[in-house]
Amino acid sequence: MSITTNVATFIRTRYHGLVSFLALFIVWSAVSHYELVSAEYLPSPPAVAKAFVKVIKSGQLGVSLGSSLVRIAEGFFIGTTLGFLFGVAMGVSATAERLFAPLFNALRQVPIIGWIPLIIVWCGINEPSKISFISIGAFFPILLSTFEGIRSVSKSYLEVAQVFEYNRIKLLRKIVVPGAVPNIVSGIRLSMGTSWLLVVWAEINTRSAYGIGDLLSSAGDGKKPDIAFVCIIVIGIVAFLINELFGHLEARLSTWRKSYR
Repeated sequence: MSITTNVATFIRTRYHGLVSFLALFIVWSAVSHYELVSAEYLPSPPAVAKAFVKVIKSGQLGVSLGSSLVRIAEGFFIGTTLGFLFGVAMGVSATAERLFAPLFNALRQVPIIGWIPLIIVWCGINEPSKISFISIGAFFPILLSTFEGIRSVSKSYLEVAQVFEYNRIKLLRKIVVPGAVPNIVSGIRLSMGTSWLLVVWAEINTRSAYGIGDLLSSAGDGKKPDIAFVCIIVIGIVAFLINELFGHLEARLSTWRKSYR
């Protein structure tokens, strides 16, 4: 399939969403053109475009976005690794479920911002606190999706494994984990989206040397709405790309699992 065909298919499938973005842009342009709102509060599209070029050329945007992505990678890796391991343990072992399920069910009722005071006491307000904050946010979606995915593996698969006399390790590697992959990817999608939101929030509300949230906060403090708009647009684009990437992968794997069954 050619690139042109892919673009045309994307436009057709996303038509309504594109219309809403176009309508928003037209309203924004009209409001700024007729000065219905002061440029001090609502910069014009050309002003935002100039600010975009400025922060790219200065390297601010690249450094800030790169710093945020590094924080996400660290926190996401820690949170999803622990969530996956506990999810597998609870999924294959009734004993592990009885031990950990009540604890995790209680902890996940605590709003993520409720952990902030404790994290600050334990880790301070520098990098470890941000990584811990992201890790907690990434932990629970992958924990639940892994557990549910393993429990949803068809009994016929397990019966086949018994026929071939798979040991526990081989059962996990050949049957259980592959069967749970679509659910796991769904959990990764939720964890990654949550991690992106949390890193922005953490950078805005705690001290950061660099980061897209820090750049946004600095733009607000310095009364630079054009740069603030650039940050908001970048945050939205990254969130959209994360959701689309893992959503597409999730859909492909779900289709594969249905056809396989």
